[in-house]
Amino acid sequence: MAEASLPILTPSLRIRHIVVGEAARMMELNGEPTTRRWLPSHVYPDLDTAVERMRYLVSCYASPGDPRVGPYVLAVDHLASGKLLGHVGFSDFDDDVEVSYAIAEDSRGFGYGAESLLHACRWAAARFGLQSFIAITESANAPSLRTLEGAGFVHEEDKVMTFQGTPQAVSQYRWRSAGGAER
Repeated sequence: MAEASLPILTPSLRIRHIVVGEAARMMELNGEPTTRRWLPSHVYPDLDTAVERMRYLVSCYASPGDPRVGPYVLAVDHLASGKLLGHVGFSDFDDDVEVSYAIAEDSRGFGYGAESLLHACRWAAARFGLQSFIAITESANAPSLRTLEGAGFVHEEDKVMTFQGTPQAVSQYRWRSAGGAER
């Protein structure tokens, strides 16, 4: 298998490492109403906190440098405009690697969420030798469920668990690489 490198160029997107200088844009994206609702842990209260968080996430590329033991977050840009649209992030979750994502509200409905998830998962599977990823979202978040299915994730179970700091009814999905079990 060839070494997986960044950036990833898809038909519509460029997926790459984040940079600290994007803290204000990430803060803006994470402050959008739907992100506040569905992913409140991603909301930064101020620019200093956003910069601190970006520095931490950038440092994680080197240490630990592996989503099985720490976060590995990638920026998602619109290829034609160069505009930062959101992120796809991988992190350890129990004995799995969880993937999460967010796309700017004004850029939804174009398939960018599914496109970024699919290509980022393929990249991370090759780069880190992983066979699968889980994604967990509130069961009531119908757009996220459709996005996961559009990226090839398969529903595994519905359950109640602490999610985003409170007990929630969630749906768990799994994506498997072509080299893994049935997908």
